Amino acid sequence: MTVKQLLLTAMTAIWKHTFGRIRVDPMAHTVIVGIVNENHHWMLVVMYPHEKKTLFLDPLGEGKGKTKVCLQSTRAFMRMKGCKVSRWTCSTLPHNRQQDSTSCGVLALKFAENILLGEAIEFATSQKAVHELRLDIATSLLRESDDLSRLCFYCGMEEQDEEHWVISYCTLQIKKISRNMFPDFINITFALVIATIFGIFSIN
Repeated sequence: MTVKQLLLTAMTAIWKHTFGRIRVDPMAHTVIVGIVNENHHWMLVVMYPHEKKTLFLDPLGEGKGKTKVCLQSTRAFMRMKGCKVSRWTCSTLPHNRQQDSTSCGVLALKFAENILLGEAIEFATSQKAVHELRLDIATSLLRESDDLSRLCFYCGMEEQDEEHWVISYCTLQIKKISRNMFPDFINITFALVIATIFGIFSIN
């Protein structure tokens, strides 16, 4: 199975029928998955090009109106890409609903995980359960991320062999910024604060 993950902006563009610049060959993938952001609310869209169908999951529940929008937008996208869409369908899967005003993103990501793993969408959506899901997502992101321990938090440059490698670049940038923007007294204060934040030295 080949899975194509679309950026949130791309799937939202498909939802809004503004997908002219999206460069993807749908038929080269088994599944195309992405998040729609509508008025800061996240919803999951999963397209199956070879099966001519879309799955639509809204953490707040799938009404007929939004399901119709999903069908029309994904059909239009596939048609624009040269695919036959005469029998294209849009359906959903049973799931627990969002119980607050902030957990749509967590639930949409969990929906996607369950679907891609071929698992039933059976997880609680209580405040405690959502908190645990957030921790799981954060842990997964950290586990799969590159090692950034040798990067400077300020400039993003990689650590060198010098003992105080952060000073070489960051202090220079601080001086450039502060020299043009702040009086001398504020220059010193600003530099001290930044230096303290990055552990160049500490103030007891």
